[in-house]
Amino acid sequence: MITFFSTLYQLCIGSLIIFVLLSRGAEASPIVLRYPQISSMSQPSASGQGVTPTLLLRQLNELKNSGYSFIRMDALGAKYRSYHRDKVIIVCFDAPSSLFMKEVLPILHVLHIPAVVGVIGHRVRDHDRNFLNGADLKKLATDPLISLAIEGDNLDMPLPGDPQKDRQPAATTRAWLGRKDGYESEKAYRARISDDLQRSQQFFEQQLGLHAHIVVWPGGDFNEVCTRIAASLGMTLGLGYQGLLDAHGRRRFYQHVVDNGVSPWQLEHDMKAEGSAKLHQPVRLMHVNLDYVYDADPVQEASNLQKLLQRIRDSDVNTVYLQAFADPDGNGAADAVYFPNRHLPVRQDLFNHVAWSISKLTQVRHVFAWMPLLAWQLPVRDKAAQDVVVTLPNKPNYVATGYPRLSPFSSSAKVVIRDLYTDLGRHAYFNGILFHDDITLSDFEDDSKFARSAYQSWGLPASVAEIRLHPQWMPMWTLLKTDALDNLALSMAHIVRDDHPGLLTARNLYAQVVLHKKAEEWYAQSLESSLADFDYTAIEAMPYMEQAHYHSGFYRDLFEHVKAYPQGLLKTIFELQAKDWRQGGDPVPSPVLANTVCMLYDWGVLNVGYIPDDPYRNSPDLSVLRPAMDHHCKLASQSDHG
Repeated sequence: MITFFSTLYQLCIGSLIIFVLLSRGAEASPIVLRYPQISSMSQPSASGQGVTPTLLLRQLNELKNSGYSFIRMDALGAKYRSYHRDKVIIVCFDAPSSLFMKEVLPILHVLHIPAVVGVIGHRVRDHDRNFLNGADLKKLATDPLISLAIEGDNLDMPLPGDPQKDRQPAATTRAWLGRKDGYESEKAYRARISDDLQRSQQFFEQQLGLHAHIVVWPGGDFNEVCTRIAASLGMTLGLGYQGLLDAHGRRRFYQHVVDNGVSPWQLEHDMKAEGSAKLHQPVRLMHVNLDYVYDADPVQEASNLQKLLQRIRDSDVNTVYLQAFADPDGNGAADAVYFPNRHLPVRQDLFNHVAWSISKLTQVRHVFAWMPLLAWQLPVRDKAAQDVVVTLPNKPNYVATGYPRLSPFSSSAKVVIRDLYTDLGRHAYFNGILFHDDITLSDFEDDSKFARSAYQSWGLPASVAEIRLHPQWMPMWTLLKTDALDNLALSMAHIVRDDHPGLLTARNLYAQVVLHKKAEEWYAQSLESSLADFDYTAIEAMPYMEQAHYHSGFYRDLFEHVKAYPQGLLKTIFELQAKDWRQGGDPVPSPVLANTVCMLYDWGVLNVGYIPDDPYRNSPDLSVLRPAMDHHCKLASQSDHG
């Protein structure tokens, strides 16, 4: 003990000199520093092994000497405004081990750093010797530096989230109860969360004499249901993987998890990156067709999934767009899906299992659910099945999407779409939505009765034919249709965000919309609007499909148009085709694809991806493509035409 406090004293006095070389580049944002585990290991390094008390001391002491202010939760009111907001930290320990009282609390007292300590009810009741006991908690309840927080009663115990029995976070999972009972009902799920938090609050009140105002969600996973229930029980602040949120779900602080032996220098660098560049990291994208994994034979399907996971690892991509729907008849409209829902046949309950496996077993940071917005082919018994987009006869060779789509102006259709997105959000683990390229209406659409009513409400003639007779109405009509489509997509994202608070959004955009201003009228799509409304815009940069004669010129035109917009390159993904669908789906040669990626990088493109990944044909060849995606480029000459 003498040696420990001697080390503590020396570090406190000398660290300003020791760590003067720490980088002080970009400003950090207000942040929660969250420690899931304090380790007794001498040198933990791998993720999840925790932080030793000695390293914790070095980290906190250096941050303090670097000008950071450590505050209590109750300082979030008026007093908080007196701090330099970019250098404010709240420290949090998840249900700490018995090491906390002897080796962590003394550090907090010497450095005078307040902290939040999570409490998991069943661990205290079960007298788990590896964690704090009731006597320890009573001492902490009276410590002026410690704010005790509810971490649930049993919410740290994962539950099966799908028929494959993936163990998923209890706070957000509608549990799989078996073939007979199916999924936990929404009513039962909400009752389970409410009962759990009520038991936790009762423990605080009866055993500790406290009414908890803070909830620390185990593993950081929570949703809108959790937030509302917690707020109704007096827990007005919640800490999840998105950071510290208030009772309305508004983020007050970012979160940075420290679960390995990171140095004090690296920790501050990582904290700054967490706050200043959390969203738009360069994207390396693989677009995955779930049809390639699905098989009626469970053994073959498991083999297909393992092959996909290995290809993802080999590719080093950080983002996957994963198909959540099925279109067996190939008409462009989804008539089945890969998740449980109220309206469409379930081809197989597979999406969650694959998305979870990608998230947990590969390096991928973001899994997006790839979903149509309008292109749904509903069973004939569904009352919205006939509420479809009506296309006027148009000129020969004129732009036509060819997708069967529900009308975005039909109330019944929008209810179905909303239900599908709600069901997806409740029954799958992902952190982004990619809206398919069916978010479109041509300049001969929509002439349904639902659309005609909308046009009249906009002050326009009632029919498409009448509008087209008056060219002066076309710009307004195009703008209002584009806004209606984008707003419908954003409203679906808002619904999904109730279950996935950190949800990112992306949408596909046709290349012609970027290259030709008139194409906004042809498709009711706009790059400018997309950049403003969505986190990412995935442009279908596909010269084979566009029948562009000079491919490099096609890419260069796209690049120049995107670059002209503020944040254009930051928020645009150049999505390349890995197959030439004109030639029956023959693979685009991998060296050609790799050279295109290198060329785009050389110009200044930040985000690239490809569609599709075909594991059966090794297309693309990842030994060729990965070096290019990782910026290890050697530009080679290639044919410039298709």
